[in-house]
Amino acid sequence: MEVTGVRPPSWVRDAVFYQIFPDRFRNGDPGNDPPGVRPWGELPTPTSFFGGDLWGILEKLDYLADLGVTALYLTPVFKASTNHRYDVEDYFQVDPVLGGNAALKALVAALHRRGMRLILDGVFNHCGQGHPFFQEARKDPASPYRPWFVWEEEEPGYSCWAGCPSLPEWNHDHPQVQEHLLSAVRFWLSEYEIDGWRLDTVEYLPPDFVRAIYRTAKEVNPEAYVLGEVMGLGTPWFRHRALDGVMHYRLWEGLVHFFAREEWDSGRFSRYLWHLWRSYPSWANFSSYTLLGSHDKPRFLTLAGGDPRKLLLAAAFLFAYPGAPAIYYGDEVGLEGGEDPDCRRCFPWERVGEGNPLPQAFRELAALRHAHPALRRGSLGFLHAKGRTLLLRRALPEEEVLLALNAGAQEEEIPLPSGIYREEKSGERRSGALRLPPYSFAFLTRAP
Repeated sequence: MEVTGVRPPSWVRDAVFYQIFPDRFRNGDPGNDPPGVRPWGELPTPTSFFGGDLWGILEKLDYLADLGVTALYLTPVFKASTNHRYDVEDYFQVDPVLGGNAALKALVAALHRRGMRLILDGVFNHCGQGHPFFQEARKDPASPYRPWFVWEEEEPGYSCWAGCPSLPEWNHDHPQVQEHLLSAVRFWLSEYEIDGWRLDTVEYLPPDFVRAIYRTAKEVNPEAYVLGEVMGLGTPWFRHRALDGVMHYRLWEGLVHFFAREEWDSGRFSRYLWHLWRSYPSWANFSSYTLLGSHDKPRFLTLAGGDPRKLLLAAAFLFAYPGAPAIYYGDEVGLEGGEDPDCRRCFPWERVGEGNPLPQAFRELAALRHAHPALRRGSLGFLHAKGRTLLLRRALPEEEVLLALNAGAQEEEIPLPSGIYREEKSGERRSGALRLPPYSFAFLTRAP
């Protein structure tokens, strides 16, 4: 599938993303904590706050840079009543309990000094029940904001997202609604120099409005990244020329079936991947956000039965596959969690220290991706798919990288293409075939 007229930012293909749920990453300033903050590390409930803020993220930028991260995606940071902040009450004010606008300004400046980038979560389908425009419109039928929302006879009396009364939906047919939301898109890109937007619930937004968001973002910064939260195939949005990429949840489903749950063999997995690949224009495959987890899904390690070998296999595949790989905060230290809100636990900083091999393993994967252009920009091929083994190839005219993996419980031999290859980790030269222990992988480059 080919679609013209869209130019994703050049930097996205080279990015390693890191997603943060701000309340749970780090508390950098207890002075701005909301009332009733729970002890750090206690299991979360739907309503609990733990005091994480943007100052805490700023404190840990060296840690993130050392991990190999080049871009952050933050779930909503604007003023709201909940810990998740998808109930926005002011699109022009960073929540004071996160440090306010000053904290965001400082964070963006510090990121840009390191050559890192930031995208924010744009919640433009609905707002929070506490938004002053909604409050006024609900109380006064003559309010100028009344037509900004969709009113209904049935309870709760207005259209709301997913039947949640706390999330009234905007009336996107009203020009002033669109301009209000587009002005927020414009404001944070121009005044605070963020690097893009992740559009929440984009499948519920009118395509014309999504195109307007895209155009607005690109007018401010042609290199802004406009990413859509799409649970199904993102094909329609690429046809609409409205997004640079999608959160690749369809890829995530395949990773869960093959690596975490071992429900598929490699043949079925590779066929599924080719189906996804052919469904998108080439540029979208390279500029979509590929993930092992998010705040909306159980932790990958938990889905994998707590087996870190399966987590690392899936991570190795993700870092070898086209797209911008993303680490969900805490995955790199083995954080577990079930369905929301359990997948939003506090970051366990005590696990970063020596004795935990996972952070170093993620560090090495990111370093490999940064070191090899073929892993970021090369063609994709599957040279072998049998049983629980797979051989993936990424290639440019000047470089070829292979990922051999054994996702099964028995030692396996994987045939290699003709020629001599160098195993990246050991430095040993290989030819003919490669034997891999259970649940292991190896990156290889063609030897000169």
